[in-house]
Amino acid sequence: MKRTSLHPLSRIALLLTGIMILAWGFNAILATNHIIIGGLPGISLLIERQSGFDPALTQWLVGIPLLGIGWMVLGRQSTLHSLTGALVLPLAIFVTRDWFRLPVENAMLAAIFGGFTCGLGLGIVFLANATTGGMAILAQIVSRQLGIPVSRCMLIIDGIIVIAAGAFFGAEQAMLALLSVVSLSKAIDVVQSGLGSAKSVTIITKQKEAMREMLLHHLDCGATLIKAEGAHSGESRSLLVSVVPRNKVARLRRHVRRVDAEAFTIISDASEVLGYGFQNHG
Repeated sequence: MKRTSLHPLSRIALLLTGIMILAWGFNAILATNHIIIGGLPGISLLIERQSGFDPALTQWLVGIPLLGIGWMVLGRQSTLHSLTGALVLPLAIFVTRDWFRLPVENAMLAAIFGGFTCGLGLGIVFLANATTGGMAILAQIVSRQLGIPVSRCMLIIDGIIVIAAGAFFGAEQAMLALLSVVSLSKAIDVVQSGLGSAKSVTIITKQKEAMREMLLHHLDCGATLIKAEGAHSGESRSLLVSVVPRNKVARLRRHVRRVDAEAFTIISDASEVLGYGFQNHG
């Protein structure tokens, strides 16, 4: 699989699509059902619930100064990735504030689906090699100054927002906020890496030839063969590494048991498979 760079128009289309999905999920599900989420959108919802101040305006008032600080601290190139998203997202939130609102009685459903919808939008923005600015810029600044990984900085920021939701509106709101953050994170993973369409398989066996034959001809999967040795016994073993489409995993298990019932097998998710030689058959 060869990944090519996006055409500028395709990147703009992806960015705007992601922003509109994010804005709609924010308004129609989260804001409508009073669910807090992480990042600057979550802060804007906290402020709205406390003072009635418009979330879109809050995001502009906070986001634009953060862009300026980011430009000075992080440099022009890093900030440019956030510029369009940071300016357009508040506008999209303002435009979509009355679009197809979805009030629900079950707050947990609102937290899950609201977070997931926003995560889908944000994941698409990331595919366009952009961000929506806001707290992501702050996290990068803190990371550069203190040497803390950006992901940990974002976790701390989102944690503070969740705690604030609990302090202002009670423990139930904090739990719903946490649920929306987790759902958003999972949706981003789905957009970035897919649904785990392939499995990484490692087989340690004494039946090298039979196992190789099974992978190559019965499952039509390539494999890499590595000579190995048991750490405790010192016996010679063979280690086969392969990537197997999800719909062939059950057949793989049956064939491995048939070929070598004592084989040590590890099957795990392959979030992304790059390079020639693998095709997803379903």
